[in-house]
Amino acid sequence: MRNEEDILIRRGKEEELQKLIEVYQSSYRRMERYAYKSKKKIERYLKWLYEGDPEGFWVAEKKDKLIGFASIHSEWEDYKWGRTGELHEIAVREEFQGKGIGKRLFEKALRYARERRCKFMSLWVGEENFLARSWYERLGFEEKGKWGEWVRMRMSLPSPGVEKTDKDKGKEF
Repeated sequence: MRNEEDILIRRGKEEELQKLIEVYQSSYRRMERYAYKSKKKIERYLKWLYEGDPEGFWVAEKKDKLIGFASIHSEWEDYKWGRTGELHEIAVREEFQGKGIGKRLFEKALRYARERRCKFMSLWVGEENFLARSWYERLGFEEKGKWGEWVRMRMSLPSPGVEKTDKDKGKEF
C-alpha cells in the first residue's frame, strides 16, 4: 500500500526528539553495527542533530505517528571541499522502509541545502551498508574516500540558475 498523500514531511520540533528514539532504533534493526545502542546515546545524538541546524531537521509523520526523520547541517565545513550540506541521518521505521519516505526526506534536505547555497551535499555511510550506498549512488552521490568502516560520499549542487547536467536531467529535486 503506497498512499503517500497521508504522509506529511515537515520540520521537526525539539520536543519530538524523545519519540524519535524508537524511530532510530527501528530504522537500524538490520544494521545495528552502525547504530548507537543505548537510549541515552541516541537521545544525545538526536539532540546534537537538532541543535546543529534546527531548520534542517525534518520528520515524516503518518496519522500523527512519527515514522522517519532526516538531519542536514547546512553550515558544515569539509576540510577538502569547503562548505557542504552534511546529511547526517535519514532514518525510517523498519515497517515503512521501501515506500519512498526516505526519498521524500532526502528531497527536503536537498532543497534546503540548495536554498542555503551549499556547493555540495555529503555524508558518511557504513562500508557494509550496501543497500544505502547503492541508494545514495542512484540519487547522484559518488564515493570519495574511506575512513575506518565508513565511506565518504558527495554530490555537487549546482548554483541556482545553473543548467542541470545530463546526469541530473529527468530528476525532480
